[in-house]
Amino acid sequence: MQLTKREIDTTIELLSSRSSKTAVELAALNKISPRTLKSDIANIRRWLKSEQVLLVSKPGLGYFVEGDDVTCKKLLSQLLGTERLCAPIDAEMRKKQMMIQLLLFEKPISSTSFSDEYGVVKNTIIFDLQQIKALFTANEIQLVANHLGFRVKGEERKRRLLLEKLIQENFTDYDLFMMMSKLNHLEKEEVINYFESILPQAFSVYYESILKLIAMRLSEQMSHNTPYFELFTLALRLTISLVRLIEDCSIGNGKVLDVTNCSGLTVSLFCEIGKIYHQPLLQAEYDYVYSDLSFSNTSINVLDLTSRMIAFVTEAAQIPFNEDSILFQNLAAHLTLSLERTHHYINGYNPFLKEIKENERLLFTRVRQFVGRELNLDIARDGSFISYITLHFMTSKERVGNGERKIRVVYVCATGLGVTSFLQQKINGMISEIEIVGFASVLNYPRIVTQTEPDLIISAFPVDSQDIPVLQVKPLTSEKDIQLIQKTVASLLAQGKGHFPIIKSTSVPQAVSAQDINQETIVKGFMVYEALKQSFQDRLRSEFSEGFLLHILLTVHRIMFDAQYEETATVAVSNQVLDDIEVIFSQHDLPINDYEIRAITEYFIKS
Repeated sequence: MQLTKREIDTTIELLSSRSSKTAVELAALNKISPRTLKSDIANIRRWLKSEQVLLVSKPGLGYFVEGDDVTCKKLLSQLLGTERLCAPIDAEMRKKQMMIQLLLFEKPISSTSFSDEYGVVKNTIIFDLQQIKALFTANEIQLVANHLGFRVKGEERKRRLLLEKLIQENFTDYDLFMMMSKLNHLEKEEVINYFESILPQAFSVYYESILKLIAMRLSEQMSHNTPYFELFTLALRLTISLVRLIEDCSIGNGKVLDVTNCSGLTVSLFCEIGKIYHQPLLQAEYDYVYSDLSFSNTSINVLDLTSRMIAFVTEAAQIPFNEDSILFQNLAAHLTLSLERTHHYINGYNPFLKEIKENERLLFTRVRQFVGRELNLDIARDGSFISYITLHFMTSKERVGNGERKIRVVYVCATGLGVTSFLQQKINGMISEIEIVGFASVLNYPRIVTQTEPDLIISAFPVDSQDIPVLQVKPLTSEKDIQLIQKTVASLLAQGKGHFPIIKSTSVPQAVSAQDINQETIVKGFMVYEALKQSFQDRLRSEFSEGFLLHILLTVHRIMFDAQYEETATVAVSNQVLDDIEVIFSQHDLPINDYEIRAITEYFIKS
C-alpha cells in the first residue's frame, strides 16, 4: 500500500521525534481536524506494520512508534526520499502540476488531456481550471481558452516568478541536502530525479543535465563559500530559462550578451548551455538567471535606513527593538551586504520563509511595509529577502522580550562588590520587573548613579538622592525588604517610570567585516543547524524543534563575538556526542567551547 502526502508528513513526524505526539499536535501538522486524522492514522498503522514497526496509542500520551532504530531510520530515509515522490497526488498537488505545465509550455492543453493524465473526470478538471484562473489573475497572468485547449498569456518575468514559487513550495530541506550531495560527490550519486513528483519529465531531464554541469565547474572553495540555496536558485533558473527559450519565449528585446564583460560561474554555465542546446546568449536571459534587479544608482545611507526601519517596526509591533544595539549592528551589516551585492534573486529559495510567515506574521508584514515604502522596489514583494530581515528582529525579540518595562536599580553596599552575585540572583529571581544596572559603594555611588541613570536606588546604608527614590534595606535583604521593593517597583511602573532593557554588544574584532558578520550569522548558522539536525535527528526533542534553530543561530553569534557561555549545567551524554558536535562546528571554522556544546545537548532526549 501507499501513503498519501499528508500521511507521509505525519509518519515522518512520528519517526523523526521517536516520542509521543497527541492527536491535536499531529492534526495541526497538516491543518486538519483530529477526526480527519483518525482515518490517516489507520492507514499509517497498517503501513508501518507491513514494515515491522508498530504504531502505539496510549491515553494521556498520544501516538508513538515502536521498532528498532535501524528499521526506523531506514523508513525515515525512504519517506524523505523516493517514497515521498511516489505518493498519490491530492487535489492541491494536481492543480499545482497543471499550473506548472501551463506556465512552462506554449502549446494549448485540453481539459480532456488533463483528465486522462490525472485519472479524474472532466468536470473536476474544469473546476480546477476555474480556481487556477483566479490564482493566475491574482498574479497578473491570464488563462485563456480556445478550441485547442488552455494556455497562459502574460508578462514573461511574472510568469517565471510564479513558476519558481510553485516549484519551491514542493522543495524540502532534504531535497536541498541531496542536491548538494550530488554536486559534491557526483560520481558516487545515483541519478535520482527529485522533481519527478511535480514537474514534467522534459523539465526534469534538463534540470539533471544542468546540475551535472554545475558539479563539474564548482570548485571545492566555491561549494563551501556559496550558500546552498543560491546554487539551487541558479540551477532552477538556468533550467527555466532553457525550457522557455526552447519554447521560443525569451525575456527582453533579443539583445545579445557581451560575454567579454562577464566572468564567473554563472556566465560560464550560461555559455556552455547555449552551446549544448544551440540557444542564443541573450542579455535579458543572463540578467534573469544572474539577478532580478539592480538597485538604483542613488546612494543609500544604510545606517539611516537601518535606524528608521528599527524605529518603524518598534512602533508598529510595540516591542522595544530600538533599545537593542546588537540588532542595529547586525541588521546594518545584513542590509549593507544585500544592497551592495552585484546580484539579487527575487524568489530565492529560503528555508525559513514558510515558518517565519506563519509564526511571525506581524513582524514579517511590518518589515515588508517599510521596505516597500522606503526602497520602493520590487524587492518588497520578495518573501525571501523580507524573511531574512525579519529573522534579525525575531532574534532581537528573544533578547528584549515582549516590551515589558523594567525598573533600573543601582544597589549600594559597603564595597560595591561584596554580595553582588548573591543579590542579583535573589532579587532578579523574585522581582522580574527589576534590572540591576550597577553596584556602588557609599563612596562612589554618586558617580555610578550618574553613569547608569537608574529609576531606583536600593541601599544597605543611608544615602541621599534628590531626584531618585531610595530604599534602605538590610545587607542581605529580608523577606520584608523584598516585599517593600516589589511594592515600590509596582508603584514606579504605574507612574510610567522604567526603561526597556538595554542590550549592549561587545566590540567586533577589526578583522570581521560587515559581510563576514552576515555570512557567519545567517548562512553558516543555518548550515550548522542543518548538519546538527541531520546527525542527531533521532536525539532531538521535538517539543524544542523551533527553539533549537534559534539557539544554534545565537550560538554562532556568540562564537563570532567572543562571548561564549562560561558555565552550564553538567549534561549526561557520551563523549562521542560531544566530539561529533565539536566537529560539525569546526567544519564551519567555528571554535566552540565545552560549555556551549553542553548547552546544545539540552535539546537532546535524555539517555
